[in-house]
Amino acid sequence: HWLLFVNTCIIFFLPLVLKMDNMIGTFLICAIGGKRIMNIEMSGGLIYEIIHADKEWVQGEARTLPSGTKVILPPGTEIVNNESIDFKGGKPRVWVEGRQLQPRKILITGSSGYVGQHLLASIALQGIGSETDTDSEGGTYEIYLAYNALPTFEADLDNLLQHNKLHPSIAKVQPISNIDFSSSDYIEKIQSAVGATTLDAIIHLAALSSPGYCENNVGDAWKVNCPVELLSFSAPIIYLSTDQVYEGTKSYYQEDADETVPVNVYGRTKLAFERVLLGSATLLSAKELGGNSCEYIPDTTSPPPPNPNSTILRSSLILGGPTPLKNGCRKGFPSFLQFIESRLISSTPTDYFINEFRSVVHITDVLRAIKHFLNKALASEDDSRGKVGTYNLGGSTRVSRYDIALKLASHLKLDYSSANGVDRPAVGGVPSPPDISMNVSKIANEMRVSNMDGLNEMIEQTFSA
Repeated sequence: HWLLFVNTCIIFFLPLVLKMDNMIGTFLICAIGGKRIMNIEMSGGLIYEIIHADKEWVQGEARTLPSGTKVILPPGTEIVNNESIDFKGGKPRVWVEGRQLQPRKILITGSSGYVGQHLLASIALQGIGSETDTDSEGGTYEIYLAYNALPTFEADLDNLLQHNKLHPSIAKVQPISNIDFSSSDYIEKIQSAVGATTLDAIIHLAALSSPGYCENNVGDAWKVNCPVELLSFSAPIIYLSTDQVYEGTKSYYQEDADETVPVNVYGRTKLAFERVLLGSATLLSAKELGGNSCEYIPDTTSPPPPNPNSTILRSSLILGGPTPLKNGCRKGFPSFLQFIESRLISSTPTDYFINEFRSVVHITDVLRAIKHFLNKALASEDDSRGKVGTYNLGGSTRVSRYDIALKLASHLKLDYSSANGVDRPAVGGVPSPPDISMNVSKIANEMRVSNMDGLNEMIEQTFSA
């Protein structure tokens, strides 16, 4: 009788009452007389059932979920002024029976590369949330790190995790070695390691990213850069594409207004996988092929349907600090900044192109964007309502490589006489787009930032120590 009386009073005086169901028992979460008696701090994806909600209950969002709806709340959720719920910038996620009880499986391909190492450390140690996320649900995740062959990778990963505390939301971090996208058995290898044929999300970073190598190994470039078989996991894919899908004949390309005309094999293969994610029947038009052979284009007559909650990120040249793993990645330098620094310090004469321009992007902005769209994909319960989004992922500064060298020399107070500004030859070598600077207002608006980092911020943050 006493519990019934309390429940009746609570439902009468509050616009929202939540009941929490978990393995321990059932509790009422409420505030009485303006005093919050229990803080709703989520960890591990606990489930709450709405018993009574007769007003707008999501602060700042005009929607009401009916009584009986079960939801998972973002971390830090609290009752405000005894009359509304503040989700601290996140959103409640409707709980689907049986789906959230198991850890959600996230695959990162290319995890031993520059972006991959930064991303795995960020997720493993900080979780999948970030300040611009639309949904930080406090769930439990298993992170699978697919990579091909980097001898130092697993030992360096073990060292990172031994000396740092794993984020509470991360249940497992497991490397998967020898994943070669040019091999026919890579899907089976991933399925065996994961123990499942489906995943909750894929962050696809793996690529043959050297334009020169792609020109000389066209077959492998198509196999690795356009892996149609990834769709078999039925997961939303956060895909790191490239600014080289643009022709480079103008400045500040816009993703929703300007056409794509890649001038080299690398750009064509990356654009083709964009089309795979968009469900296009034709991967490349005749103009996009540019008279080149289409013999290596994969068969897409009956591929698995793409997940509509996928995202395409057309990344520019990525700059930033060293990788968080001790021995780094396969490249000689973490990013182009460290290469320039080394040449300036040693006074080694080096040519830098002055007639090629890009919207170089900071590694921190890359991580923020990937985690933002990962959160959106994981929060989307109804796949039928999703729509694949395409975003330019660049910084706010249009620069040449020579501009970068001069700016870095100035910041480090180094003699720049060894840096030579030269034109890229008009003929010969691998075709390269001359100006693929991008308009990045769309992604800045999506992530609710005033602007993406410019070159000054990248250099200052990278060399602040």
